[in-house]
Amino acid sequence: MSRKTFVLGGPSFVIPGTIRENVLVLKDLVTEVGLTFFDSRACLDYTREDLPPDPAELGLRYHVHLPLDLNWRLGADHVFSTVRPLVNKADYLKPDKFVLHPPQSPGSLQDFAALWKKAGLEPSGLLLENVQGRDLAGLWEVIKGEGLGICLDVGHIMAYGQMNILEQDLVWERTSLVHVYGREDHAGHSGLGVMSDEGKRVLELILSRVEDGTTVLLEIFSLQDFLDSKVILFQMADSWGMSFD
Repeated sequence: MSRKTFVLGGPSFVIPGTIRENVLVLKDLVTEVGLTFFDSRACLDYTREDLPPDPAELGLRYHVHLPLDLNWRLGADHVFSTVRPLVNKADYLKPDKFVLHPPQSPGSLQDFAALWKKAGLEPSGLLLENVQGRDLAGLWEVIKGEGLGICLDVGHIMAYGQMNILEQDLVWERTSLVHVYGREDHAGHSGLGVMSDEGKRVLELILSRVEDGTTVLLEIFSLQDFLDSKVILFQMADSWGMSFD
């Protein structure tokens, strides 16, 4: 039987510098880069000098993490008006996934999904991430009904007691991205060297259930911690009969 194989991803912030500079550091370390469009204003001001070279030059795949500061209180129209220019800005890189920290309200998500589809964007490429206070359970009917995707964040599952997500209908089929790091605490995302035994068991469970070829993003924002964690991740995967491209 062939080994289940995953795609290794890294975030476009492992050194201080532009996204372009980070991608050039990552190009020989990963297969896919998650573009960290975390700050709306700064990212809207990006030029092509800030962004990666054409994909043909580096042979990388890309996805986009949409801003963390979206103001859902102003409504889905307002949020989409911020998101759409960023989607357009990254279009030349052909990203296939867009990670969204969802609103609390199912109605707001429904309205956003309608705008996303009306703009001709693929619903399955809009990935809802489980974050603090939003374990996705209250949004599951919208996720299923609109054909949206899932980004499972293992650190958030562990930090916020969100194991219930893994019992949701269709979760494995809808998950195309997994965020992995040691733990989430006041210092941010730690390397895999501090991951608990329980965290490792949860990660093994998730990787055993998601589809072959799923992207696993080491969401670690320090180059040395990223390099050390890559070694640990590959060793764990090998012990579980899994591998990375």
